[in-house]
Amino acid sequence: MMQASDYQEYDALGLAGLVRSGQATAQELLRAARERLEAVNPTLNAVICPMDSLADKLAAKMDTSAPFCGVPFLVKDLMLPFSDYPMSNGSNAMKSYVPDTNSPTADRILQSGFVVFGKTNTSERGASSITAPDAFGETRNPWDPRLNSGGSSGGSSAAVAARVVPMAYSSDGGGSIRFPASYCGIFGYKPSRGLNRFEDFSKSWGGAVVSHVSTLSVRDSAAYLDAVTGKTDTNYSTANPPPDSYLYAATQTPSPLKIGLITESPIGSPVHIDCVAAAENAAKCCEKLGHHVEATAWNFDGKELMRAFLTIVFQYTSRDVAAMAALLATPESQIDIELNTRFMSVVGAGISPERVEWALGIWKLAAEHMSKLHKQYDVLLTPAVATPPLTSGALDPSGVERVLMRLLIATGLGKKIGTDGFLDSVIEKSLYQTPFTPIANMTGQPAMSVPLYWDRNNLPHGAHFMAAEANDKLLFQLAAQLEAEYPWRNLAPII
Repeated sequence: MMQASDYQEYDALGLAGLVRSGQATAQELLRAARERLEAVNPTLNAVICPMDSLADKLAAKMDTSAPFCGVPFLVKDLMLPFSDYPMSNGSNAMKSYVPDTNSPTADRILQSGFVVFGKTNTSERGASSITAPDAFGETRNPWDPRLNSGGSSGGSSAAVAARVVPMAYSSDGGGSIRFPASYCGIFGYKPSRGLNRFEDFSKSWGGAVVSHVSTLSVRDSAAYLDAVTGKTDTNYSTANPPPDSYLYAATQTPSPLKIGLITESPIGSPVHIDCVAAAENAAKCCEKLGHHVEATAWNFDGKELMRAFLTIVFQYTSRDVAAMAALLATPESQIDIELNTRFMSVVGAGISPERVEWALGIWKLAAEHMSKLHKQYDVLLTPAVATPPLTSGALDPSGVERVLMRLLIATGLGKKIGTDGFLDSVIEKSLYQTPFTPIANMTGQPAMSVPLYWDRNNLPHGAHFMAAEANDKLLFQLAAQLEAEYPWRNLAPII
């Protein structure tokens, strides 16, 4: 019988291999995952909704030809409908909302053999880099429960880091896979825009949002991308992956790469010494593997780009809140959402279509600038985040700020303040923590956080790598090479 301690030693493909060979059953793996969840969730608060009846049905009837057959799996509770289970999107307003159909991505997850047994915590509407929604409370960091796991995929990242599951569904609109992965010491990958043929996030933040998984191993991440790009539909074997697959790419050693190292924040904000050290350590690791690393610099106006990012986030939040109110058949003013969300929605409502077009144009220019950088460098390397893990209340508005926000909402003046000066103040307040990751969301590039560095307090700090759009295979090659030389799975939090 599979023991919980043995279960934690395997990645997802390893567990699937045990089920396929008859060395373990899906029910045994599910039992081990539940035992681990029961042990750590009271501390972490990573999983907020059990899906036990679905899991039991899936484990009892398993297709062993599926790539992830029998693997226990958790899904982020954001924009991923599973019929007959609540989908709150991290909001009190939607706690009782139960979809009546699966989304195409949910169906694909089930077809891939995963045994889905719970939903993970997320910030409301995925809009915060801290996972501490009013609806469900904070998700704590497995490396130090006094700190937050990061957001918005904080529940998924914490569950993977604590070895509840080897991989969990996540999503990323400005770094929401990558910086929780950095804070939790796991692998976090954001694919190129449009690769997942089972999702349509074109109406989410102007196309910035993609979904993927948070994982312990590089190969699990690559195999999941194969599944959602349709590469597993015919003649697919995880033991002998086809040459056009991402899993195959992860088995190949990359040619010597030219890597550009940038440790300066694109918005000119401070970067913590440990975050810089994580990127510089990754540079040394890459050099030891035969790659050439040299310092370089951003070739665009970072403040302007982040103004454009926030313009889209605010305006689309207004759309999302209106859509939520319509779905719930409740006036917008009466739906139970957090003050930050309501304020963003009010500000966004005052952003003109012309301003939105301007912002998307800045995104396009940034993509052109990054394309030029990638003519010089195969890969760009930066810190994943600019701060160590934060406390759950670190980004909360002050008392004065809360009063001012309520006043601007009540008077309607919030619709008139979406100026460059206001956006600059938001950048200084909220994006100082995460100045690096949103770039790839706006440009559509693939990017990843790789756990190679732990500081003197035993807190992980990810190194962030970006490649040219559609060059995902190169990143998987580099990540797998780093993983083989510096195996981070040997490092696990004591919890």
